[in-house]
Amino acid sequence: MARVKPTRFVFLPVQLVRPCKIVAYRITEAIRAGDVRIGERLPSEQNLSEQLGVSRPTLREAIKLLAQAGIVQVVAGSAGGLFVISENIPPDLCGLPLPEPPLEDIDSAMEARRLFEPHVARMAALHATPADLERMRSAVHLSEQTSALPRHGKITDEVAQNMTVASTRFNIAVARATQNSVIVQMMEVMMRRMEAVRVMAVRELPDIALSTQTLAKSLGAIESGDPAQIDRATLERIEILEAAWRQVSGTPLSRRMLVLPVAHKTA
Repeated sequence: MARVKPTRFVFLPVQLVRPCKIVAYRITEAIRAGDVRIGERLPSEQNLSEQLGVSRPTLREAIKLLAQAGIVQVVAGSAGGLFVISENIPPDLCGLPLPEPPLEDIDSAMEARRLFEPHVARMAALHATPADLERMRSAVHLSEQTSALPRHGKITDEVAQNMTVASTRFNIAVARATQNSVIVQMMEVMMRRMEAVRVMAVRELPDIALSTQTLAKSLGAIESGDPAQIDRATLERIEILEAAWRQVSGTPLSRRMLVLPVAHKTA
């Protein structure tokens, strides 16, 4: 009997996703991007089902998932409707399932950010519309509001989550400002992949206001249009997150990371 050669392929399990959950993802994407804010009313059931191209029963199932997660609330009456009540999206409603990155892959994600985000920010500076810049300012404002919350001792889970929402919203706004849909999709995947890491890292920041300051600095750099300033501000944001993650994980900087660009501080 002939010996069967071992296959060199490794297949990951296929994760089937219910239509109602895909609809829920579409709605949470709009909330994460800042297109719909806390307190705002979503379109009517008929309008929403037409926009999403799904049946009303499927939409109702999606709304039930979002309501159970505390993201939306259905208000009865003539002034009622479907309202957003939280921007804290649980990981299982952030988008199509992605494999949880093992610790050794975090360096790869950090490396990708260093190579990707400065170029995206430069491109955004060239093509941003007033609406794009307003979305970035809104994200910075959310970060400022969160960092001003009274705190005692360590950063709370709620503050860490809200700071991550603000940072994610800013990055997606920057990606949108490039006017390139592929870049937007790449940024969304990267943000989702890094979300849990970022929440953990934010809790370890020595000063939560530092995150807001670097976000505002990135906005100012994009508004200035100066490529060198954009690079410095973007890389400084990434380095702060990296340092906080090193503290959480206890892992040193990889050799590959040591040859990547760094933010050169200026006086």
